Amino acid sequence: NDRAKPVARMVELRGHMLLHTGRAAEAASIFQGSLTWASDQFGPDHYFTSYTRGLFAMALAQQDARRQEAVPEFERAIRGMTAPSALSSQFEENPFRLGIKNVIFQTYLRMLSDMQSQRQDTAAQAFVLSGHLMSSSVQQAISEAAARSAIKQPGLGEIARLDQDAKSELASLYAYITSQSGEGQSARLHPDVVNAMRERVKELENLRRDYKARIQREFPDYFQLLQPQAPSPADVARLLKPGEVFVSILPTEEETYVFAITRDGRVRFHRSALKQLEIDRLVKSVRTTLDVADLGSRAPRFRFSESHQLYRELLAPLEEALAGQEHLIVATTGALGQLPFAVLVRKPWTGTQDSQAPWLIRDLAISHITSPSAWMALKRLGQTPAGRTPLMAWGDPAYAAGQRMAAVSQKVRSVVTSRAIRNTDLDKPVVDQVRYAELPPLPETREEVLALAKVLQANVQSDVLLGAQATRESVLQASENNSLRDRQVIVFATHGLLPGDLPGLEQPALAMAGATSGASPLLTLEDVMGLRLNADWVVLSACNTAGADGKVEEALSGLARGFFYAGSRSLLVTHWSVESDSAMQLTTKTFDAYHQQSQLGRAQALRQAMLAVMNMPSYAHPTFWGPYALVGEGGR
Repeated sequence: NDRAKPVARMVELRGHMLLHTGRAAEAASIFQGSLTWASDQFGPDHYFTSYTRGLFAMALAQQDARRQEAVPEFERAIRGMTAPSALSSQFEENPFRLGIKNVIFQTYLRMLSDMQSQRQDTAAQAFVLSGHLMSSSVQQAISEAAARSAIKQPGLGEIARLDQDAKSELASLYAYITSQSGEGQSARLHPDVVNAMRERVKELENLRRDYKARIQREFPDYFQLLQPQAPSPADVARLLKPGEVFVSILPTEEETYVFAITRDGRVRFHRSALKQLEIDRLVKSVRTTLDVADLGSRAPRFRFSESHQLYRELLAPLEEALAGQEHLIVATTGALGQLPFAVLVRKPWTGTQDSQAPWLIRDLAISHITSPSAWMALKRLGQTPAGRTPLMAWGDPAYAAGQRMAAVSQKVRSVVTSRAIRNTDLDKPVVDQVRYAELPPLPETREEVLALAKVLQANVQSDVLLGAQATRESVLQASENNSLRDRQVIVFATHGLLPGDLPGLEQPALAMAGATSGASPLLTLEDVMGLRLNADWVVLSACNTAGADGKVEEALSGLARGFFYAGSRSLLVTHWSVESDSAMQLTTKTFDAYHQQSQLGRAQALRQAMLAVMNMPSYAHPTFWGPYALVGEGGR
């Protein structure tokens, strides 16, 4: 039946239909056949074979009688998909298969959490698995930007181009070979042609292994960015300093997995019943009482109940690990990446004095990170001394040529107001798109940048670029002449833009001064990844870089990783539109503490500033003291 033939080839889709309708034994039969075929075609531990093995393991896991058989299949499948030598192509990296790959990982993670009482090593295995899932959440955007950035680097660009060409050809060959398994006899290619394709696949895969080995050997930072390896709990524990605790939180559709690692190597693990959608709702509810700086003293009462519910479900079961610690390093993904953990409360609170509430920041300095692998990479970077010159800053950009600065500073810094609205048909954020010249100016950031320069004893004439001088070109030039590489602190006091904020904008960017030459005024993620930094801090002082859309969190993560790849150890960002006076108090107090106290870590410096601003009667509400989060390495 000619109409049935295309359907008959959709083995993956038929198998998933069977899994979702409770016919796991039939699904296992289909996937086992696919696994045998893939192993014959590509080898038993090839990436595509490993992916197919993961499907087979999922089908086994749904059958009580065969559940234990799934464990070794999962282990081998995941090992094959995550090994440094693993080679995937666009054929395996389409959105459908990437989504299913995550489901495979999550299914095994659920199995491991169920097996805790039977096996002692399951918590460590589950932590590694969760690290792979967290890294994959923003990996596609990072990979695309990294590939473009690599082209500009001598040596790396040539290898990257050769690898991309081989990867594209492999995708076509995989598709042809796979289609042959379901074609009718008359439509099949001659066996000699198929065999020639298989030989070409082997040749290309050997070439890609050579390219990959060269990149790993000659450009290790780039390799780690593209294929981050999830660390073990022992790896994390070895790098923790006295008083530090590492917490990793992974929400999924069914539940949330939380891990705590202390310096002694112990892993505490618990599974919260909170689902990803419930966390999304709680975070969104809390944020409605945070992104309100424009209301001033009329700001609504903070949602203490929802804040405490998040703490109770996620961190309270780990109180033993938190006890006696000074610095909480928290790796989060999804909606939790949109909420500074400083605003969580450890106990129920019904009091009227916000400054007296049991905020988590009272007890612990907090730094955020996108994944355990990103933190490990930053710890390695931290072994290199940072630049010696204190500051380079860009502020108060003139978005339109000849733009006149406002006589009175606006009190709240914002640019886009409706990122949270969603188009249910396209599942994309709907934003208030504006023309570039209409971006609201930020004259109040001039005073803040100058105050930071004074605190850090910087040279205002050479180290601070304002107004029409705060251009994208000036940033790129400072990188090219190595001025940026010698700076300890780099400040961008400007709007942060996300994909869709401006027509045609497809990656996160910083809005710099408009250029009369017609050159782009946007410092994009791609530009950021090409910068040469060696900074302790990058400060995004006016950037409302978070919102109620999960894609926004991914953009923030992408921007953060871009700065990390460029050579920064930490990023200080705002999660909602900030009130200017309190923002200046926060940033100047943070850097004053860090500059004056030689042993103070970055996270502790921010904590001291938050507590100081919190105790100012006008700024007790967390909308004023809570917007900044330290993303990255929070130590000295």
